[in-house]
Amino acid sequence: MAPQAKVSMDTIANCLGVSKVTVSKALNDKEGVSEELRKQIKAKAVELGYHMNMLAKGLKTNQTFNIGLLIPERYVKTSNTYYFEIYAKLVKKFNENGYTGIMEILDSKTEKKLELPKMYHSGKIDALIIIGQCAKEYLELFTHVAIPVIFFDFYDSEIKVDSIIVDNYLSGTEITELLIKNGHRDIAFIGNIYATSSISDRFLGYLRALIAAHIPFNPAYVISDRDEQGQLCEIALPDKMPTAFVCNNDELAYHLIKRLSERGIKVPEDVSIVTFDNTIYSELSGVKLTTVDNNDDELVTVATKAIIKKLQNPYKVYDRILVRAKIIERDSVKMLKGESDEISS
Repeated sequence: MAPQAKVSMDTIANCLGVSKVTVSKALNDKEGVSEELRKQIKAKAVELGYHMNMLAKGLKTNQTFNIGLLIPERYVKTSNTYYFEIYAKLVKKFNENGYTGIMEILDSKTEKKLELPKMYHSGKIDALIIIGQCAKEYLELFTHVAIPVIFFDFYDSEIKVDSIIVDNYLSGTEITELLIKNGHRDIAFIGNIYATSSISDRFLGYLRALIAAHIPFNPAYVISDRDEQGQLCEIALPDKMPTAFVCNNDELAYHLIKRLSERGIKVPEDVSIVTFDNTIYSELSGVKLTTVDNNDDELVTVATKAIIKKLQNPYKVYDRILVRAKIIERDSVKMLKGESDEISS
């Protein structure tokens, strides 16, 4: 069997009827090529099995072509796979753009000692994406590092690091408005509103919807789901049960349904539930949950483009990029007729 011919930039150029210079610009994310043509060239390169010589290129540019992905361990200790799924999507997107993703789990000791990631100290990465919020003191370290950094799925207004986030405020508003349109006025929110920017923004959206509908805010209906270290804790149900819950994520909603079931309370017959993230947990509890899909593919695409642009221009500033989410309506919301019925605890 004859050996497979080596695929070169000339090969790609001939297939698409463009110049070798155009192919080079597209594969190296240089200016002078339209976005549509750039995608066509990269797709053809993948199809033909073209591999850029990253070692030779790195020697010329002093780059490793590795992008670090740092995930705090508290987000991977639970059975929730959301951040691992995000990691996998980011790595795939990096590969499509000629980069490799390297993951490191940030353990609590390293975070408390305010030690930067090992992959940064060892010089193995050109840029870093932090997936999931950690301690403010730790995040402040990244305002002084020598590589581009992006926060993914959270932000801190006092720390000048670019962030890629879903518009949680708008999502929180819209998902709560859905309950209100279905006749609910006694609506609880479950989530530690001090834990992450995502949870606090979802809560503020919930609050905005109540205000717009002239529904009085009930502090007893704000229920924490985790402690200050981010460890999940038992949900303390209120004495006077609401007719609906807004849960800050699908896994929490899944455990809430089990807790309610132990007390003979059914979803959605007795109480409605809406949630966020559209993960596997939204379909595991017997009743399929109405949830917010975070548009993860768009988040990943935007984050990849942003970090590569920052590698090309270290002075590039995005501040905060918001990605619009969408509601997936399923079976966990009941329409109420007339006044909301109270469920005694």
